[in-house]
Amino acid sequence: MSGHRTETAKNGFTLIEILFVVAIIGVMLAIAIPSFTNARDKARRNCCIKNLSQIQTAKEQFIIVSKRVEGDDVNMDELVPAYIRRIPECPADGVYDPMPMGQNPICTIDGHDL
Repeated sequence: MSGHRTETAKNGFTLIEILFVVAIIGVMLAIAIPSFTNARDKARRNCCIKNLSQIQTAKEQFIIVSKRVEGDDVNMDELVPAYIRRIPECPADGVYDPMPMGQNPICTIDGHDL
């Protein structure tokens, strides 16, 4: 057996290598999650603004047909289904108020404004 050596093969990963990979993944997630959250919030806000725009257009059509004047109250039942197919829903769970004639409709979520 002289001159004959057996070498052990290194199989698998060491604990340090695994911890290093987990740390890198953690840092990547810490960077990515706020970006995804911001993108989701921005998409919800944009969708809400489009809904408010549809409500405003329906109000403008309603005022022409019904001969209403500025300051007259409007409710969603007067707009649906003749001027807007259905009552839009805010993707961030806000509630829409069409507001009186001459005012933009509003959403109860801050930042969701026309």
